[in-house]
Amino acid sequence: MTKIQVFEHQSISYSGRYAIPDFDEKHHQAFESYFQKNEQTPFFDLIPKGVRFKSYVGVIQIGDTVIEVLPKADRKKKSSASKETWQNILLEMLRTCELLKARQSSNASLKLKRNSILELYFVLFLDELEALVKRGLIKKYKTHQSQQKSLKGAIVFSEHIKRNLIHKERFFVKHQTYDKNHLLHQILNETLLLIQRLDSRGSLNDRIGRLLLDFPLVDSRKVNAGDFDRIKSSRKHEPYERALDIAKLLLLNFRPDLKAGKQNMIALMFDMNILWEEYVYRVLRRELRHEWEVHGQKRKRFWEKKVIKPDIVLRHRESAVVYVIDTKWKLPEKNKPSDNDLKQMFAYNHYWKCTHSLLLYPSDSTESGMKGGYSEKIVINEEQEDHFCSMGYLDLVEYHQNKTWSISVAIQNMLEIDTRYVD
Repeated sequence: MTKIQVFEHQSISYSGRYAIPDFDEKHHQAFESYFQKNEQTPFFDLIPKGVRFKSYVGVIQIGDTVIEVLPKADRKKKSSASKETWQNILLEMLRTCELLKARQSSNASLKLKRNSILELYFVLFLDELEALVKRGLIKKYKTHQSQQKSLKGAIVFSEHIKRNLIHKERFFVKHQTYDKNHLLHQILNETLLLIQRLDSRGSLNDRIGRLLLDFPLVDSRKVNAGDFDRIKSSRKHEPYERALDIAKLLLLNFRPDLKAGKQNMIALMFDMNILWEEYVYRVLRRELRHEWEVHGQKRKRFWEKKVIKPDIVLRHRESAVVYVIDTKWKLPEKNKPSDNDLKQMFAYNHYWKCTHSLLLYPSDSTESGMKGGYSEKIVINEEQEDHFCSMGYLDLVEYHQNKTWSISVAIQNMLEIDTRYVD
């Protein structure tokens, strides 16, 4: 298997300025085919003889070639951080946002021992399926209509009369069976067969083979998004949740190309703007849960039916002091916030009665933030108050390499909150 690692916003091609080894014309054709079949393909643009990736990260497999698109906080400077470091940062973000779930016994699989992020998903799915088989797969009742030689169930009179005027010894009946051939297992079986198809190195063949022997015979199924919507939450289904989450990612993102000589393609891509926002929110919720209420995407009416919703709202449990944070996965021009961002934060301050808000950017090096005040005061508890907006940077590389460094403490420092207490 061939592996290519690139950063978001990077261009690659098989000839010309952006040419890189291992990317050739057949890969470009696969991207073209994917682009044509998916009207909205936000994670890349086509360029002559290649592609330009956007602000999406993840993994794409075309035939036996895997392309990993990694995040990079500082695209204007040559980063000292390696691709391996950024791959580990991406894995940490996916895990924190529960996009890479694993059982406690499988946490070792999250370490970078696999060939690609995609293979990690394969391994996690096999871990989950093995645990389900060991636990015992559930059975369900299913209604059938069929011809029977004995009366079993209820007669379907309209069909019975139509089919059995001559064959008096037969009955067309509706009856129930209680077995393992149901939607859950059909989805898991299709996912297992897909992994077998995509595992071009054959490193998982033994595990897949054993699971196929232990797995019950079920009907084949062309799985779509509606099938997952039909699965209701229940205590009986709870052990299946992790396996179904991975199955949904894999099955709904696989694009087989049936033309001769063409390459099948699967793409698991994540919007970095959403991933960054969710990651910061989950870290703050975990680290500040005792003293702060941490809300994500909290809405308020703004104009008519329109709403405004900052990414994160912090409310102190005792003092009720409020801080608003808006995450931005981008680099501000000349280390200054844009006019639109400042106007947005101004509105947040007014609507949430907040005296200090924060525009939070990523960085892989030391960047100096800044704080500025708005000229118009806001009214809090019938008093005129000054209010501010700061911009700050989170050094993801430092946080990854030095776990004693706390994201929540860094953000509180940016907001000038005393980490011991709030006045």
